Amino acid sequence: MKQDMILISKKEYEGMKETIEILQNSDMMKQILESEKNIAKGKIKKLKV
Repeated sequence: MKQDMILISKKEYEGMKETIEILQNSDMMKQILESEKNIAKGKIKKLKV
């Protein structure tokens, strides 16, 4: 039986693994969602460095 395959770079693969880890971490996702709400409300200020 022949299986379909795809080829991606190691960098892309590592990025996908990191994204999955973040999505599975409920505490981190809560922080991200809270940050997005604060950005939408204008509570975040950009710093010039």
